[in-house]
Amino acid sequence: MATDLLSRKITRHFDLIDTNGDGRISQEDFDLIVSRMGQEFAQAPDSPKYRALSDAYQALWQGMREALDTDGDGSVSREEYVAGMKADAATGAGYRQHIQPVAKAIISLCDTNGDGRLDGAELAKAHAGLGMGDADHEAAMERIDLDGDGYVTEAELAKAIEEFFLSEDSDAAGNHLFGRI
Repeated sequence: MATDLLSRKITRHFDLIDTNGDGRISQEDFDLIVSRMGQEFAQAPDSPKYRALSDAYQALWQGMREALDTDGDGSVSREEYVAGMKADAATGAGYRQHIQPVAKAIISLCDTNGDGRLDGAELAKAHAGLGMGDADHEAAMERIDLDGDGYVTEAELAKAIEEFFLSEDSDAAGNHLFGRI
């Protein structure tokens, strides 16, 4: 049952990052995510936060292509992504090397007032930048705001991101990071 949950989460994430909808992940998809996030947070491409996010996604793409593009076609299919991410969940090595820096760059971009936490509006903008709708944002906010104060701290968000990618615990709050699974 837990493996089924992990597969559903990974498939959900694939659907979010396949921004052009061609059934494959490529550099183009990550460029579009960075552009959307920059627009949501009014960051120009030459701003430090935009560059940090772009650099983190570039490193993620390079690592993903090297580790997951098993057929060598320069992109990652849904099947390659699910298989590779499920394998990585056992050790978390790829997560720590490539996804964690993206998470930190996203948090930095979203925390517009620098208080170390995201309010509902900041997180909604991040979710919009990822192509998520209001219902998915509300489901995420409800679960990852662990203390119910209306804010998601950097620690809460970092924990939710890690749980989403690595946890097979069906009760983990991070399972709802990108909406209901």
